[in-house]
Amino acid sequence: MKGMIPMEHKCPHCGAVLPEESSFCPHCARSIRTREAAPVPTHLWRKGLKWVLALAIVAAAALVGWALLHEHPTGLPAGETTPVVFQEDEDGMVTATPEYLEEFFPTLTCIDFRTTIKTSDNIDDYLVDSFQMATLVSSRGAQNAVGERGMYNAGSDSNNRVALMIFDDNTHLMGYFIGSPTNLGGGKWQMDVVNCDYDFTHLYEAELAAFEGNWEEDFSTYIPPEEIESSGAVWFLNGYNTGRGPVLREDDAQIYALWHTLHGPEPGRQCREIQRLEEFLPRKDRWMCYLLLDQDYNLLGYTMLDYQGNGG
Repeated sequence: MKGMIPMEHKCPHCGAVLPEESSFCPHCARSIRTREAAPVPTHLWRKGLKWVLALAIVAAAALVGWALLHEHPTGLPAGETTPVVFQEDEDGMVTATPEYLEEFFPTLTCIDFRTTIKTSDNIDDYLVDSFQMATLVSSRGAQNAVGERGMYNAGSDSNNRVALMIFDDNTHLMGYFIGSPTNLGGGKWQMDVVNCDYDFTHLYEAELAAFEGNWEEDFSTYIPPEEIESSGAVWFLNGYNTGRGPVLREDDAQIYALWHTLHGPEPGRQCREIQRLEEFLPRKDRWMCYLLLDQDYNLLGYTMLDYQGNGG
């Protein structure tokens, strides 16, 4: 119609004045049409929802499975007891050997015997501290503690708590004694070993999974013996008499033992003053690994020493 002025409106992006029917702004090179969201077909979002629900169910099942895998027994395994009497030697030492215990448990394959400061009623807490577990995890199941023996000084401390565990397979516990042996007099000490049937494969697998990929960082910094004094080390954790040379082998049982202690609930209780390092040197034909910590129990690094306190 004559005399009518065309309507104009502004670009919502740059503010330029544009004709009413414009769908594109030549000033900012952007579209000015309002886009409507395209409706998603019902069958597609329902299909997507099914996948989300399926993934949620799988995740929940995995969490439940993990919880069941790590579920601890409610206490120590029950069973009948077998009294075993040990004779201390002239130095007051009581020694447990697989050869002697075979008289009572003919099917045993290996044992673990040590003093313990634990007071737990959960057998798993003692198993993860055992040389058997350390050997299994460090060797990825290729080795066990066959031939190992243990001892403690009954003469100097009759209240010592000990943990004796008897295995008839790599991950099967057939008997145990945890507590203070009974003094029968004449240097004889009795342990009432509980006969049990406990498969701890789940525990071994959980420990191995936690260990793999996590231990390397703790053993990435080597501190030579001559630098220990200047390293700032105040505390140390010592390993086993299992080193065969100055180089720490990946399958050495003391790797898991040290890693487990360092990341345990109370590593400070296991630490010793660095001034006492020479008291805990290995026997003549072995090497021992030590984790060195500062005054706040932070890891500084590790070292390897022989029986004279020398490095490689």
